[in-house]
Amino acid sequence: MTSLFLYGTLRHRPLLERVLGHDAGGLSLQPARLPGYAVHWAEGESFPMIVARAGAVAEGLLLGGLGDEDLARLDFFEGGFGYALTPVTVETGAGAQAAQVYLPPDSGLTPGAAWDLGDWAARWGALSLLTAEEVMRAYGRRPAEAVARRFPSIRARAQSRLNARQGAPATLRRATRPEDVEIVERREPYANFFAVEDYVVRYRQFDGSMGPEIHRSAFVSCDAATALPYDRARDRLMLIEQFRAGPFARGDAQCWSLEAIAGRIDPGETPEETLRREAVEEAGLDLGELLYCHGYYPSPGAKTEFVYSYVALTDLPDSASGLGGLMHEGEDIRVHLVSFDRAQALVDSGEIGNAPLILSLQWLALNRERLRAGA
Repeated sequence: MTSLFLYGTLRHRPLLERVLGHDAGGLSLQPARLPGYAVHWAEGESFPMIVARAGAVAEGLLLGGLGDEDLARLDFFEGGFGYALTPVTVETGAGAQAAQVYLPPDSGLTPGAAWDLGDWAARWGALSLLTAEEVMRAYGRRPAEAVARRFPSIRARAQSRLNARQGAPATLRRATRPEDVEIVERREPYANFFAVEDYVVRYRQFDGSMGPEIHRSAFVSCDAATALPYDRARDRLMLIEQFRAGPFARGDAQCWSLEAIAGRIDPGETPEETLRREAVEEAGLDLGELLYCHGYYPSPGAKTEFVYSYVALTDLPDSASGLGGLMHEGEDIRVHLVSFDRAQALVDSGEIGNAPLILSLQWLALNRERLRAGA
């Protein structure tokens, strides 16, 4: 049987077991060292990298007792990113032993600080487990390279599932327990930037019994955040305008949309961090204080998307209008500065027709006098 030297994230036992698909208790795990290598954070990334370095020693684990299926699953998890097994000799308490190690391709990444498993697990462990869960669902159904190409979207969806664990109050509605929903079957007929998941489920009825099997589909997208910049001294708002695929695909007579600043919450980001990044990208704007309005599902019947909406107290001089967006992301954005009254008129006429902006404007209408009094 093959023995593997683990130097990076697979040393985290919950992740290893998620990839293998079973408890690792029946495998052999012992401390080991690989001379001539060092493990560092990949600069600006959430994962480690191993580099050849004379005189250095990489600390890790020697994993033995692997079967063919175990190796196939590990190859799937690592192979899509170009990692390849390489024979090495490692040092253990019982002496030198032959092993193999997954070494990365030449990626051009820059080594950062020395990598620490505990620091990684605290910051990225939970997200990585949810990411691996979706990756390994594709095992045996999609090529590893295809899964690797959509890895950023998989991680973003994992971040959304991690956010969802925070939960919300259940004082009037039923408090969900694990045993209240039974997944009979789960399929993923489509997965790319977005995904579609098909379920056959049974859930607990209000009379206490378990209901019949029903089929439900969900359009799986990532969490998003929106910010409506508001200059309370000038009583002025910033709106952005851009072409949107949703109205276009629906056959809407108007395909350009007036919106708040918005963006997908990337892995490891808070909604506030997302919005400060997006404001610079979309409008060249540094946001001031972010005031939380609401968090909500725009369409809970079929979509997983959850939106965090804010009003951002920001200085908006005449020079803040213009054009923005990132060309390499296909963005072509026009920035408008409008009075509060003009924005309300646009809602009344139907020219503003997207829920996050309408909700944020309604929140602002309720709090505007208070905010202006504090200007």
